[in-house]
Amino acid sequence: RDSENTMLHKRFPGGHITMAGANSAASLASRPIRIVLCDEVDRYPASAGTEGDPVNLARKRTTTFWNRKIILTSTPTIKGASRIEAAYLSSDQRRFFVPCPDCGGMILLEWKHLKWDGDDIWYACPDCGVCIEEKYKLKMVAKGEWRPTAEASAPKTAGFHINELYSQWVSWREMRDNFLEAKKFPETLKTWINTSLGETWEETGEGVDDLALRARSEIYDREAIIDDVVLVTAGVDVQDDRLEVEVVGWCPGEESWSLDYLVLPGDPERADVWLRLDDVLEAEFSGLKIKTMFVDSGAHTQAVYRYCKRRSRRGVHACKGQSQPGKPTSAKPPRRKPGEDVRPVPIGTDTAKDVIYGRLKIENPGPGYCHFPERYDDEYYAMLTAEEVIIKHVQGVPKRVYRLKRK
Repeated sequence: RDSENTMLHKRFPGGHITMAGANSAASLASRPIRIVLCDEVDRYPASAGTEGDPVNLARKRTTTFWNRKIILTSTPTIKGASRIEAAYLSSDQRRFFVPCPDCGGMILLEWKHLKWDGDDIWYACPDCGVCIEEKYKLKMVAKGEWRPTAEASAPKTAGFHINELYSQWVSWREMRDNFLEAKKFPETLKTWINTSLGETWEETGEGVDDLALRARSEIYDREAIIDDVVLVTAGVDVQDDRLEVEVVGWCPGEESWSLDYLVLPGDPERADVWLRLDDVLEAEFSGLKIKTMFVDSGAHTQAVYRYCKRRSRRGVHACKGQSQPGKPTSAKPPRRKPGEDVRPVPIGTDTAKDVIYGRLKIENPGPGYCHFPERYDDEYYAMLTAEEVIIKHVQGVPKRVYRLKRK
């Protein structure tokens, strides 16, 4: 170990390797580099600090080399906001063609041609229609070749796309089983399409129609015993003059029933409004008491902490939203610092909105479906659907963000 060999920089006879974080402008601009490998570029921030797009910063490190090589790799994410999609579309778009063992035609392995009937699974050749068994896959791949598919005149950049159907580590049966499990929820189907097919996820719409959601409401009340509900949770939003509470019942498969929505007027700095929240906490909904309650600590933080500290054994927790893309819906709070009584649970709000808005678009009862009672007024649905997704360009890089359609 010396100045030439650190955790992030290794020198060896004939060259060196340097590792840099996409969020660190200093590390991306530290030295000239001939070969740049940017891995998982769809997970990069829009800007490395205030310096701009990290991919462009990395590219600039190669300026002094005539024989530079720049490689971008990634699992894609959202259509229209994917770095790797944009890079691939500007390339010669090579795909891996393999020979059909029956007709000999060179074909692509695409998900739409994978067929199954019970335990039988096969690939239907798009040229001759023959049923190709998986036992031929390795021989087909061994004889395959990359071919450019871009329609325009051949760009100088080489681009490659491949999916899991070619993999020797994942069988077609496993892919089928993973798909059937993933399609239960929009968020898991999105992950499967991104990681197994290597394709971008296309949003079905920018937002959710509040009137359509209102039209599918059902007749039931908070005292109703919904047989499938096995767990009840609550979320509390803290405003300057009130608390707003929603109580939700959960069934197997994460099918949800909104059991109650309450507005508790009062100053959060005074005890009386929190005593009324205690009444909600101890009430029964669908024959069950609330198992866990999250209280937003973004406003009147100390009042929230005081309430949650005394009721932590009852499952009451302070939470704090984090709007950075890719944050998990919820995570364990960090360790408390000396003298601290409460550390809020971090909530990945963008990820949570993706999950919720995706589930609001499920039209038939079953896993992930959201039920609402007829007694909720139009304002409830307008607030629930008040945001929409847009593609915003931040320093030239497309970024998917939520914006308010109304207050």
